[in-house]
This record gives sequence, C-alpha cells and structure tokens, in this order.
Amino acid sequence: MSKILLNGIFILSKYTSFIMVVALLISCQFTNSSSWAESKSKPTTSLQEIIEFALDINSKSLSINNSLPSEDVTFLVKKYYYQIQTKLEQLATAKEVRGHFQKAVKKSEETFEQGDEVISRSDITKLNLGLSDILGNIVDLEYDLQIARLDLGKLINRELKSNSDIGKIDPSPIKFVHNNFADFLRDKSFSSKKKKQTADIAVSFNREFLELSEADELILYKAYISVKTSNAKMMIGKKNRKITRALLITEAANYDFGIGNSEELFEALIIYTRVFSSYLDSIYTFNLAVANLERLNDSTYRSIDKFN
Repeated sequence: MSKILLNGIFILSKYTSFIMVVALLISCQFTNSSSWAESKSKPTTSLQEIIEFALDINSKSLSINNSLPSEDVTFLVKKYYYQIQTKLEQLATAKEVRGHFQKAVKKSEETFEQGDEVISRSDITKLNLGLSDILGNIVDLEYDLQIARLDLGKLINRELKSNSDIGKIDPSPIKFVHNNFADFLRDKSFSSKKKKQTADIAVSFNREFLELSEADELILYKAYISVKTSNAKMMIGKKNRKITRALLITEAANYDFGIGNSEELFEALIIYTRVFSSYLDSIYTFNLAVANLERLNDSTYRSIDKFN
C-alpha cells in the first residue's frame, strides 16, 4: 500500500493541467475511508472460530507426528487473518484508485481529441504510466492475499477462495490492558525471579505463581516492549491520519471554492495516502506483536508447569 499512488501521483503533481484528475482522485480517498467500510458485511466466521477449527485439525495430526504446539497454531491463524484484513483494505483502495485513474485517462483522451491544448499526448502517457503503477500494485496485493488465504486454509484444512468472508472487516487494534510488565506477569500468574512476588500478593489473588527464569523473563519482556512500542506508533498514526484527513478536506473545499490550487491539493492527497497506509500497517504490527506475546506467554507457562 505504501507504494500505491505515490509514483503516479508524483508524476502528475507537477502538471497543473490535470485539475480534472485531481477532482476524480479526491473522491476515491473519501470513498475509501467511508463507503467501502460501510459496504463490507460482517463475516459469518469469527477469528476465534477459525482458531478453534485450526486447533482441532492440529490435534488430529498427533498420530503422524506433524502437529504444532497449540500456541503456535493460534499465533499463525492470527498472523494470516490479520494479513488478509490488511490486504483486503489496501486492495479495495487500490481498485477504487484504478477506477478513477481510468476515468481520468478516458476524459483526458476525449479532451485531447477535441483539440484542447491544455492536454497533450505526453500528459496522457504520463497518466497512463501512473495507472500502470497502480495496476502493478493490485497484482501484488492480490498475490499477497492468495498466499495468506492458502496459508490460513492449510491450518483449517479448507480452501479459502476470493469470495470468502474471512477477514472482511476493517482492521482494528485488539484490546491490550496491561500498563506495565509487572501487571502483565501478575495477570499471567508469573513471578519474577528478580522481584519475587510476596506471599501476601499470592494469597490476595488466591492462586499460585510460577517463577520465571531470568531467560524466560527476558524473552517475555522483549516481547512486551515490542507491544508497547508498536502501540505508541499506532497512536501516532491514528492522530496523524485525523490531521491529514482534515487537511485534505480543507484543501478540497478551498479548491471547490476557487481559492486553492492543484499543487496544494495533490500534496495533501499524497500525505493522506501515505499516512493512511502507515496507519494500516501499524495496526497489523501491533496486533501481531500482541499475538506473539500471547504465544510466548502460553509457551513459557506450559514449559514451567510441565516441570512442576
């Protein structure tokens, strides 16, 4: 997604004669964040159901010695599911952009054939090159989607076709409520070897705590830091998206009223596209970081409990 539009738009942004193109592309951006989200139906198969399917299939593989630990199966399902979510959103944007670029090419060619000197054959060629770049990105996104569906389908022993409803919801950050690492360990019934939990704490929670080795604690702590870091980036991305969307709306309004110019509008469009792409990627990175922390937590707990 980070490459979508950028090459084509940067080519076009130097040519103020493409005002008609600007107007067409703006509507694409607003449609991406509104009508597309509204048009998507909620999936009939939830992520949790898919995890349960995969765990069931994996458990039946015990006899042939090719099963995975349950926490690894759960992590992989989440990974591919989040990939599908993100790629679907990016592909929807790319296809809308493709449609608007195609309309712009057609309109430019009609204008050129009418003898309007504002549009030249060279301008139309550049516009077609921008369209070609978007078509290439669509091919890449469809390939990524196909691979993610194959990987997820293998885990649940099903063929996931392009019309599958799995992942057809807007990417959103999952809930993570642990404000610090000590709270995370306590919530997961772990005690730190460096800062051993007191008996009073154990009694108050009415449960036993498993003592972490320094090596295991370090692994979990690194994964926890990754979650907090990706969350901070995601919050920045969310804020920036709101700011740049407001900028785009302002520039579009200024242009409509005749007090703006195409260069400023293109610049706002470029910034918003880049920030929106970055925000989607940050949601995926955060969700995957949380999934990885949960995987390591379950693996560590099972490993310690096995020897107790």
